[in-house]
Amino acid sequence: AVVSTQSTGISPNVYRTWKEALAAFDYFTENGNFSDFQKTYVRYIGAGAMYFIGKRLRKRHNLDVDVRTDLYSGINTWLRGLKGAKFHGGESPDLADIEMWGMCSAFHGMPCWHDATEHTKIERWYKRMEKYLKERSAIGVQSANPTQVVSTAEVSH
Repeated sequence: AVVSTQSTGISPNVYRTWKEALAAFDYFTENGNFSDFQKTYVRYIGAGAMYFIGKRLRKRHNLDVDVRTDLYSGINTWLRGLKGAKFHGGESPDLADIEMWGMCSAFHGMPCWHDATEHTKIERWYKRMEKYLKERSAIGVQSANPTQVVSTAEVSH
């Protein structure tokens, strides 16, 4: 239930500010097969649309005005649920671990991920999950956004 509740806060956190929305769309345009015109169009129109959608989702799901508060709270609730174990499943991940890892990988590398690692202890669990999955994957496992982590401070410049 925590993972499902937590997933409603991803878009409002990724697209929290105009600069953070642009940072998110930089990933799409840098890794997509677009002409220069299309890159500019996708970056600005997409970021603008998602910025406003993020605001609407915040209201619809009754998230705190500072959506990071809900992000940190959800992550900390998840981490407390581990009860000192390596994974939700104990010594090895269960479906809840995989679901949470997938959700986190969706915003890994974004400013909200950097903030989450600064204000919670999620990174240690995430790296443990990533290692576990990479060791057992025949095709390789990679975060949805494998780019370098961008801090909120970097986005504001």
